[in-house]
Amino acid sequence: MPIVSQGRLHAALERLMEDPMCDFTLAVTAYDSGLAYTQIRYFYSLWSLGLEAKLEDLYVVPEAQRQGLGSQLLTFSIEQARQRQCRLIGLNTNEGNIAAKSLYIQNGFSCQPSRWQSGQQLWFEKIL
Repeated sequence: MPIVSQGRLHAALERLMEDPMCDFTLAVTAYDSGLAYTQIRYFYSLWSLGLEAKLEDLYVVPEAQRQGLGSQLLTFSIEQARQRQCRLIGLNTNEGNIAAKSLYIQNGFSCQPSRWQSGQQLWFEKIL
C-alpha cells in the first residue's frame, strides 16, 4: 500500500465529507486522537428499486481493537443507513480477516445473497 502524504489525505477526506452520498465517521479519544473510522457510500439500485449502502471502510487502530469500538461503529453505520431508508447495507472483507468476519456475522451479515438463492456472494475487482 502506498504511503499518502498528509496533504493528499486531508484533501481526500474533505472531498468525502462534502459528498452528500457518503458518511464519514471518526471515533476519537477525549484528547481528539483518532481511534477508528467508518465510511459509507449510498447509491440507488435497480436491484432493490431504492437506496442501498456500502460500508467502504471500518477501521480501528490496533491498540483500540477488541474493546467493542468496531461493533459500536458498525451498529452506528447500520443505523445511518436505516435513517436514509436504505433497503440493504453491504460490505466486503478478506476471507482471512477472521475478526472482521466474526463481527459482521454477529451483526446479521451473511455471504449468502439475499436477492437470489444459491452460492456465496463474491467480490471481483480490476484495477484500472
